[in-house]
Amino acid sequence: MARRLSQHGGAGAPARPSPAPSAGPAGPDAAVQDDMVAAEGAGISTGALARRLGVSPTTIRSWERRYGIGPERHSPGHHRRYLPPDVERLELMCHLTAQGLPPAEAARVCKRPPGAAPAAAEDQPAQRTGGGHTLPVGPAGALCRGLARAAVRLDDPAMHELLATGLATHGVVATWEELAAPVLRAVGAKWAVSGGRYVEVEHLLSCAIGRALQRVGPDTPPEDPGRRAVLLAAAPEEMHVLPLQALAAALTERGIPVRLFGAGVPTVGLTAAVVRTGPAAVVLWSQSRTSADPRGLAALSTAEWGQPGARQRAALYAAGPGWSGRDLPPGVTRLHSLSQAVGELERPGPAR
Repeated sequence: MARRLSQHGGAGAPARPSPAPSAGPAGPDAAVQDDMVAAEGAGISTGALARRLGVSPTTIRSWERRYGIGPERHSPGHHRRYLPPDVERLELMCHLTAQGLPPAEAARVCKRPPGAAPAAAEDQPAQRTGGGHTLPVGPAGALCRGLARAAVRLDDPAMHELLATGLATHGVVATWEELAAPVLRAVGAKWAVSGGRYVEVEHLLSCAIGRALQRVGPDTPPEDPGRRAVLLAAAPEEMHVLPLQALAAALTERGIPVRLFGAGVPTVGLTAAVVRTGPAAVVLWSQSRTSADPRGLAALSTAEWGQPGARQRAALYAAGPGWSGRDLPPGVTRLHSLSQAVGELERPGPAR
C-alpha cells in the first residue's frame, strides 16, 4: 500500500489537497532516515547521498572528477563513503548551484576551510527577489524538495530517479499529488513573479513526469478482460493533458482497462469511440475555462450502444479546473482530484 509523501520530513501535508487514501509511519522517509543515521558512523554511499540531495549519482561523480568535490577519505578499490563533513560540503554545492553560481565557482567556495573569507565578491550568488533560483514548494518531503532542486538545475537524470523512486515506493496517486503536482505548481508560481522566466524548467519537468508515468504498466496487474474500459480524453481545444496521463497511470496500476486519447479530441471522434467500445466511463479533461464546453458533454451523454431495447450509455465525468463554475449536463459527475477520480472509477457502476 502506498505511503503519503507529505509525511516524509515530518512537516505534515502541504497546503494543497492531497487526499491519498493510504498512510505510513510519520517522520522522514525510511531510506533518508537510514542515510542520516549512517552519516554519523561509517558514512553513506554515493546513491544514498544522491537521494538525499536530490541529484543523480552521475552528478556527484562529475563534481568529484571535475572539481575535486568528493569524500575526504577514500581507499582505492573500495566504494566511496561520505562522512558528515562531506555531506555538508555537497549540500552547500547544491545550494550554490541552485542559486545560480557556476559549478566551478561553487566548488571553490565549498573547498575553502571553515571560516575563511570569500576570495571575491563574485563567489557569492546574486540576491534576487523571490528567493533566487529556488522553487517555493513549502513544507514538503525530501523527495519533493529534491525534485524541485533537480528541476531548477535542469538535471533530467536526477528528476528521472526521484520520480521513479516515488512511483515504485508510493504509487501513482501519492507521487502525483504530493511530488509531481506541487513542484509543477511551484514552477508556475515562480514563472508568474519572474517576468516569464522558468518556462524551460516547466517544459523539461513536464516531459520528465510524462515519461515516468508512461513507464507505469509492465509490472502492474493485467487488465480484467471482463471489465469495460475507461475512456480518457481532453476537450477539443485542450492541449494540456499531463494530469490525464496521471489518471491513466493510476488506473493502469490497478489493472483497470484504460484508453487514453490524449489532447484536443474532437467531440465527434470521441462519441464514435464510445459507441464502438462501449466503455464503463468517459472522463473529459479541461485545464482552462476556454476549453470547457458543456455541449461536448451533452453530445457524449446521448451516445448509446447495444441491441434495441437494451441500449446502454457510459458514466460521464468532467475533470479539471476548466469546468469550475460551469453548468454541467444532468448525470455528469465532477472530479476534483486524482484520488477522487481513482476512487470513483475503481468501482464503476453498470453502464447506464
